[in-house]
Amino acid sequence: MPASVCAQASALIGLSLAAFVTSSALAADQVPDIKGKWAGKTYSIVAGSGGHWPSSKGTFDKPGLFEKDLVIEVTNQEGRRFWGNQTLTGNGENTQEPMIGELTGKDNKTVVLVDSDGYLNGQLVGKDTLTFCYTQAGGRGPSSVVSCTEVKRQR
Repeated sequence: MPASVCAQASALIGLSLAAFVTSSALAADQVPDIKGKWAGKTYSIVAGSGGHWPSSKGTFDKPGLFEKDLVIEVTNQEGRRFWGNQTLTGNGENTQEPMIGELTGKDNKTVVLVDSDGYLNGQLVGKDTLTFCYTQAGGRGPSSVVSCTEVKRQR
């Protein structure tokens, strides 16, 4: 094969490889759009009362075991950062709380969120499922909570 044909083939392969690497890098950098309502049910263990568990009589020796409907509404998002509100409903109680969060990790699929007294750490599974655990250490506050949940985006 003449040298000019080899040079042209090498250049074409090089350009193709560069285009592939660039498109792969851009796809990895894309941030998922998570705006919308995500709904599911909480499965919580609670020591103390207050916050979303005002009627709890749970203690560390005999914790309260609760289930409530949960809606996480992501109202705004800029890049990886997002914010909105959480609503828990059940046992005749309805509570709301603002939250802020950020996407991180591989393909921006890890969700880290904080509200006024606790933390959520989770993972996006596909486009419309978020699985996570929420934790709140009572310390001097009224309650300690662990709640692991899966919510689905409502379309």
